Parts: sequence; C-alpha cells; structure tokens
Amino acid sequence: MLGQGGTMEFVDGNVTGKNYDFLIVNTAATFTTLTGTGSENLLTAYNFSGKSLSAGIVISGRNGGKITAVTPSVGSVIGFTFL
Repeated sequence: MLGQGGTMEFVDGNVTGKNYDFLIVNTAATFTTLTGTGSENLLTAYNFSGKSLSAGIVISGRNGGKITAVTPSVGSVIGFTFL
C-alpha cells in the first residue's frame, strides 16, 4: 500500500495496460518502451532513448498523463498508482 490508498509494483520486464502515476528507477535502467497516455512515446518526449537512468530518478507522465507501458531492457523500476 501507498499512503492512504494506492499501489506500487516492481517492474523488470514488459508491462502494458497500466496507469502508473509515476515510476522511480530502482536500479540503473535503460528502456525499450516507455509509453504515456494517448500512446505518447515518452522515450522520445523526454529524450531517454538509449540512455541509462540512475537509481532514484522519478519519471511521470506528461501534462498530468499516466504511464501506460514500460519495458526496462536493463535495470528495474517501481511503478506507483494512486487510488
């Protein structure tokens, strides 16, 4: 549980069909997929393609959107969803 209501889950492989409010990089991560609301390619929007993000980096959807799919090719993240 997260605070007064919400969930968090460990992600180290392909995950789709989610509505994460944000991700926190758990171990240094590189992504092959990072998709936001409306199928927005967040790898392109945030210029993350081919880059390794350090542990502790927080990633959110853009403009109040959600993160709907994520695939770390290296490392792991924790996905958070508020209820």
